[in-house]
Amino acid sequence: MSRTLVGVLAGCLVLVMATVAGAGIPDADNSYVAMDNGGKGLSTCPAGDGPAYRYITVTALRTDLTPIQGISSGNFFFTVTGAGSGNVSINAVDAETDAGGAIRFEAQGTGAIMYGSLTVDVQIYTVVLTDSDTLWCNTFDYNDDGTIDPLDFVTFASDFGGTNERSDFDWNGTINPLDFVTFAGHFGH
Repeated sequence: MSRTLVGVLAGCLVLVMATVAGAGIPDADNSYVAMDNGGKGLSTCPAGDGPAYRYITVTALRTDLTPIQGISSGNFFFTVTGAGSGNVSINAVDAETDAGGAIRFEAQGTGAIMYGSLTVDVQIYTVVLTDSDTLWCNTFDYNDDGTIDPLDFVTFASDFGGTNERSDFDWNGTINPLDFVTFAGHFGH
């Protein structure tokens, strides 16, 4: 038996098991992903110790828009694309979808990601959702040389008091002392 046929049969088996278990099959067009961290983004550090982005929420709905409760977090698969996307890990916060069909995940930067956006796509079982969302990112390592050093501080200092998102580490719209404290906590990494 070919690998392709085995893969198709395995996918069908998962969907049959989900139906039998009462979890239901999510509809690709009605289910959706949302970034619900107050519109904030992910700040990353070359040391991989930047704060986690909480939460990426996925809602699983049937074709009749009823929520699907009880889908295990292990049945959700993410594809992240964009510059530095290989340095993002997504981990479950909840064990399974709740009564509203929602489940939460967090994103963590495991290395440097330059300022910009990442696209997050989701698959539930073998169903690829037509909806995707954008995760905005910034980094403490502005020049991407692997170290947060005086050159990066000069860039941060030039943004201080302004509204440049690349230095807005608390994502509140202003570069202020709170952003400085966050930047300083990563200096030397």
